[in-house]
Amino acid sequence: MSGAGALSMASGAQAAFAADRALVQALIAKNAAALSPLVDQDFIYVDGHGRLLEAKGFAGAMPASALGNEGGAKMLLRDYGDIVAATVERDKLFILRVWVKRQDAWRALVWHEVLQDLPPPPHNPGCKLWDNPCRTIPYAPRDDDERDCLAAWQRLETAVMQHDAEVWAQHVADEFLVVGQTRRHTKSERKAVIEEQKRTDANSAPPPLVSARMHGFNNTMVMTCEHQPFHGKAAQVTRIFVKRGGQWLMALSFQTTRQDTLVKTIKTGKR
Repeated sequence: MSGAGALSMASGAQAAFAADRALVQALIAKNAAALSPLVDQDFIYVDGHGRLLEAKGFAGAMPASALGNEGGAKMLLRDYGDIVAATVERDKLFILRVWVKRQDAWRALVWHEVLQDLPPPPHNPGCKLWDNPCRTIPYAPRDDDERDCLAAWQRLETAVMQHDAEVWAQHVADEFLVVGQTRRHTKSERKAVIEEQKRTDANSAPPPLVSARMHGFNNTMVMTCEHQPFHGKAAQVTRIFVKRGGQWLMALSFQTTRQDTLVKTIKTGKR
């Protein structure tokens, strides 16, 4: 395990790793009694089709992991203090599990799956300029950390819209990873995409934010939200931000299209 934020197994986050293994085993065994103490009260589960369950529904449904027992899968843990992020991947299946420390126990806050073997989403012609989320968002920050984190994210998204790869990179952690239905990009790979969009003058305004929830911890922020592309189906998104040197940086982004929704088109005019 390497890179900024990678977990040292000698650290106290070993407990988060043990909880992660126990959660997977509880699902395999359909053991609701073992699962319940491992799940946070604010927990959400996003399956590979974009369906969302909260804690009670998850415990009742006991859905099977897309990766089964996860044998043969590649796993990476990132230790962010009171948050540990586990990413698991095998072939075209990806899972993000976000663990949070509540007093002396670790609880699962997010389980987010991405399946890349589904039919591709509808073609999205995109938009060149758009206010949401670059200038305005339908969410009111509850404290200074949320305000500063969201402001940094908006600067990042504005850089995407303006094809400014260098500014974008200033707001992204070195270990950055984004996973969606048609991509798995590291920081350097995503930066190269923005540079290519500049060369072709592509429409690259980010899809508008529909709703969001923020979960703040010490120097870490988890954002769970929904976006609506300019043409296509809505997507469930989980992001993790970390504060380093006084600056909020995006570290992880998992994005799953909601297969159960209708294709929508946002009227953009000539913008």
